[in-house]
Amino acid sequence: MYGEVVYFEWYDYVAFSVMLIISLAIGTYFGFWKKQDNKEEYLLGGKSMGVIPVTISLITSTLSGVTVMAYPADVYKYGSITLWLCIAIPINGFIYAYVFLPVYMKAEVTSLYEYLEKRFSSASRILASVLYTLLMVMYGPIVVYIPCLAFNQATGIDVIIVAPIICLLCIFYTTIGGIKAVIWTDTFQFIGTVVASVTIVIVGTVSVGGIQKVWETALAGERLDIFNFRNDTFARDTFWSMLFGGAIQWGAYVLANQGEFQKCRSVPTLAKARLCAILYGIGVAGLMLLTVFNGNIMYTKYSKCDPLTTHQVERDDQLLAYFVLDISKQAPGLPGIFVAGVFCAALSTYSATLNTAAGIIYEDFLKRFLAIETQKTREGLILKIIVLCFGMVSTALILVVKVFNEIVPLVTTVQGIIYGCLLGLLSLGVLVPVANAKGALCGAVTTLLVVSCLGFGRLYYMFSGMPMEAAKPLSVEGCDFSYNTTVTKNREDIFVIFRVCFWYIVSIGIFITLVVGTIVSLLTRKRGEVVDKNLVSPILHRFLR
Repeated sequence: MYGEVVYFEWYDYVAFSVMLIISLAIGTYFGFWKKQDNKEEYLLGGKSMGVIPVTISLITSTLSGVTVMAYPADVYKYGSITLWLCIAIPINGFIYAYVFLPVYMKAEVTSLYEYLEKRFSSASRILASVLYTLLMVMYGPIVVYIPCLAFNQATGIDVIIVAPIICLLCIFYTTIGGIKAVIWTDTFQFIGTVVASVTIVIVGTVSVGGIQKVWETALAGERLDIFNFRNDTFARDTFWSMLFGGAIQWGAYVLANQGEFQKCRSVPTLAKARLCAILYGIGVAGLMLLTVFNGNIMYTKYSKCDPLTTHQVERDDQLLAYFVLDISKQAPGLPGIFVAGVFCAALSTYSATLNTAAGIIYEDFLKRFLAIETQKTREGLILKIIVLCFGMVSTALILVVKVFNEIVPLVTTVQGIIYGCLLGLLSLGVLVPVANAKGALCGAVTTLLVVSCLGFGRLYYMFSGMPMEAAKPLSVEGCDFSYNTTVTKNREDIFVIFRVCFWYIVSIGIFITLVVGTIVSLLTRKRGEVVDKNLVSPILHRFLR
C-alpha cells in the first residue's frame, strides 16, 4: 500500500513546515536575544521558569513519537490493560513530589547523579552517569527515526533524507537556546501533539460508526479485559503486571530521570517544583487515555481484517500511521496534522535528550578536569559544544537504527535494565538510611549482571522470531484479498525465565539493588556511622537519631 501513492497534499506539507518553522523561531529567539552564557541559565533557565511551561514541557518530552505511535498499537494487540497506568502515573507524580524531589532539591545538585556522590561515593555517581549517557545515546536516534517512518509512509520520501534534516534543526535550536528553548518549544509542540491526538480520536470514531460501536467491538474482542487478576508472571495483560511492572517502570522514568529533575530545578522554589511534578502526572495520564482510545478505535476498524497478519503493515509501530492514512479520505489534511503532531512529540523528547545529555556530560565528567576560571567564563560555550557533538553522534546513529527492524525492543530492554539500576540506587539512598557506599555499589553491579542476563536473553529469543507475549485474538475473516501467512513459533520453546513479562524487568532490578545493597551495608557498616538527614527523604526524618 505504501510507496505507491503520495498521500501528502500541499496543505499537509504546510502544516508540517509551520511546526518546524515555529520551533526553530522559538529556539533562535532564546539563542540570540536571550543570552545564556553560564550553566545556571543554559541548563536551569536561571531557576526562573514558570510552572505551566515547565509542566507542559515535562508532559511533552515524556510522550515521545515512539509513545504516541507505539501505545495505540500495544492496545490494539494486547488490550486496554494500560488504562491502569492512567492511575499509576499521577501517583508516581505525588511520590516524586513528596518523597524524592525534596531530597534532590535540598542537596543543591545540577546533575541528579551528583546526589549519589554526596550520599555514597564518586564511583556510584560515575556508574549511574555512564549508564544514563549510554541510554541517551541509544534513545536519541530512535526518537527521531520512528516518526520519520510515518513521514515516509505519507510522502514516500526516504527516512535517511528526512531524519538528518529534522535532527539538525533540533540540534540548532537546542544548542543556541538551552533549556529555555527546550521548554518553550515543548509548550508549542504540546499543542501540536494534543491537536493531532484529539483529531484522530474524533475522525477515527466517526469513521468506524461511533463510540458505541467502538465499545461493543472492543468488548467482544477482549480489548476491554482490564480486570484480569490471574496470577501469571509470563502474561503482560494482567492487573498484576501493570501494578508491579508497568507502574514501577513508569515510576523509574519519573523518579530516576535527569531530564525530569533538570526541568523541575528550573522553577524557583520546591513548592513550585512539587506542583510541576503533580500536574505532570495528571497530564500524562490524560494523554495516555487518548492513546488507549485510539488503540480501541483501530481495533474496531480492523477487527475483521488485521493488517499485521496480512502484512499490509510490517511493524507494530507503523500501525497508527496506516490507520490515519486509511481514514484520511474522510478528512483531508489529517495526514499533515498527524505527522506534525508526532514530530512535535519527537522533537520535544529529542531536544530534552540533547540538553540533558549536555548537563550530565559536563557536570559528571568534564567539570572535574576544568580550571575554576574556565568554568566561570566558558561554561555556556562548552555546554553548546557538547550539545552539538552529542547531536551529531545521535544523527549518525540513525544509519544504525535503520539496519535493525526490531530496534524498539532493544531500547526498551536497555531502558529496563538501566532504569532498574538507577532507581534502585536512588531509592537506596533516599529510603534506606543504613545504606552505605559499599552496599550501593554491590547492589548496582549485582543488578546489572542479573537483569542484563534476563533482558538480553529475552532479546535473543525475540530476534530469533519467538513470540515473547501472547496477543489478543486477531481476525482476517473479513479480508477480500490474498496474502502470505507466516508460521508462528511456539512460545513454550523459550526457556522459562526469559518468558517473564518485560514489564517486570525494572521491578526486578530495583528489588535486587535494595536487597543486596541493604544486606551488604549492614555487614560493612562501621559503628557510629551516621547519615546526613538532608540526604534522606523527609518522611523518614522522625525515625532518625
